[in-house]
Amino acid sequence: MTGDLRSMVEQLKSASHPLRLRVLALLDSGELCVCQVAEVLQVPASSASEALRELRRAGFVTERKEGRWVFVSLVPEEDAPPLLKGILAGARPLREARQDLARVAEVKALPITRVCSTIQGAATAGLEMTQA
Repeated sequence: MTGDLRSMVEQLKSASHPLRLRVLALLDSGELCVCQVAEVLQVPASSASEALRELRRAGFVTERKEGRWVFVSLVPEEDAPPLLKGILAGARPLREARQDLARVAEVKALPITRVCSTIQGAATAGLEMTQA
């Protein structure tokens, strides 16, 4: 994103949602699979994906694919919008962010296949329930 007013407004909008702010604070701890993000935050994978899409658009998050898994992380510091540093500094002490960070280690200890199958299974069960 360029350093203009419109870009800054879009970045502020992106970070102004509670879920997206939690995602930024969570990714401050390092790279995670999208399923791990959803599991830590206890939200549907679709909600985590939508939040990540907005954060990518704002220039805060990058992704890489490894097989069928999508891993997300904060953009490298040298590429990060200046606003990101302040957002992270403000988010770190939040109670919700601290609780999310406490869950990261336990979720990372689980095999990704297990985390993602649980998340995808929950999404499928929810879809089946709405179609019934």
